[in-house]
Amino acid sequence: MDQQDGADPDSKVLPTVTSSVLGAFFDALAHDGDLADLAVDLRKLVLDDGVFSEPAIRAAMFPDAS
Repeated sequence: MDQQDGADPDSKVLPTVTSSVLGAFFDALAHDGDLADLAVDLRKLVLDDGVFSEPAIRAAMFPDAS
């Protein structure tokens, strides 16, 4: 089965609806050449690290603004 939510197919933990939706969003961003790097950074920050704070997301999106 092709999973596009970034979930590990061997994992016993089912992805949440939120992680599935965000995973699909980050996958769509990754297909845009200009946003591919941003998609990787945001996926790591939000899905892997579980960070949802505006300052952290803003820093990931606009690293030169700091």
